[in-house]
Amino acid sequence: MGRQTELNYETMKRIITSLALLGFATAAQAGVQSVASESGLQIADKVGRAGMAAVLIEGSNGIIMTGGANFPNAKPGAKTATERGEKAYYGDVSFLNLSQGCTTPQCTTIGTLPQPIGYAAYAAHGNSMIIAGGCNAKGHLSTVTCTQLKGAEASTSMLPDLPTTVAYPAFAVVGTKLYVMGGQEKAESTTCLSRSFVLDMANPNAGWTELSRMPEARMLAAAGVVDGKIYVTGGCSLHPDAKGAAERTYLHSTLCYDPATDTWSSCAPMPEPLVGAANPLPSVGGKLYVVAGDPGNYYRASLTGKAPATHPGQNKTVYSFTPATGQWAKEGENATGVATCPAVQWGDSIYIISGETHPGVRTPLISNIQTNQ
Repeated sequence: MGRQTELNYETMKRIITSLALLGFATAAQAGVQSVASESGLQIADKVGRAGMAAVLIEGSNGIIMTGGANFPNAKPGAKTATERGEKAYYGDVSFLNLSQGCTTPQCTTIGTLPQPIGYAAYAAHGNSMIIAGGCNAKGHLSTVTCTQLKGAEASTSMLPDLPTTVAYPAFAVVGTKLYVMGGQEKAESTTCLSRSFVLDMANPNAGWTELSRMPEARMLAAAGVVDGKIYVTGGCSLHPDAKGAAERTYLHSTLCYDPATDTWSSCAPMPEPLVGAANPLPSVGGKLYVVAGDPGNYYRASLTGKAPATHPGQNKTVYSFTPATGQWAKEGENATGVATCPAVQWGDSIYIISGETHPGVRTPLISNIQTNQ
């Protein structure tokens, strides 16, 4: 097994079946199938990354991915900032071939961003990937880039900046429009943003338009679209603690934004709080799928000095939300518990790209969830 797969091997052996498309081992769950591999379909970085951007490029049968951050010099079992070392951000652009004729998909480097970026909003538009905001070692960003796939290479151009610096936002696409909602304005901010913006990717030179504000400010939330409406769920709010440092409140509330009326409303909350669920939320058969994330149990315990000696790892549960009925359901489990990772949808298949398994620890693995639609 890969060193960070965190799979229950004996359970996997009992339920392994063949997935012909990519040669993965498949673990069937209630409602979804969670997929992983002993050989491991992985990103190019063997350490793995959190906060990457990744989108499916239609017509190419492949995923463009870039950015993210990790701790390449962390000591084994590192628990403190000193043991983890300096956080590194990246700007290399990779392409993962998902062609049906390719039994061993390859992740190859095809370009570089103008600067390293992590924890940004992103979207596919034609043969391009739009990246908005995010952060790197120099601070939070307002820059917006367009990375275009040209044959076997990628080229990047600049688009109009966001009206403010923002990292860790929720984001979603309706038609040709990219919506960016909430997030954190600066690394030292002790409150979250409630501001929301939209960019028409078909006419990017027109710039960003500010929308009505979210009723509840948040960062590291997840968002998805059903029937033209955007649903934002989970994440956390921030407030200053007794020493003036940012302290999190984990959220399970769910909001609905209607672009037609520029209004917000409340929906049924998630079964549990989740921060950093896979973005954007995949939508299959009228359901939104919430995969991965940090439920915050360890964090809350640490605030009272009662955290266990070992972090339990991130969320494996896969939830679904059906806006038509307002119901949440538990669909099954992902193979690996991760947070702050991209979700890329290809038909009824959901790819979860890398991510954080424990504080400061990443996995390079790409897992695959097959929805039973």
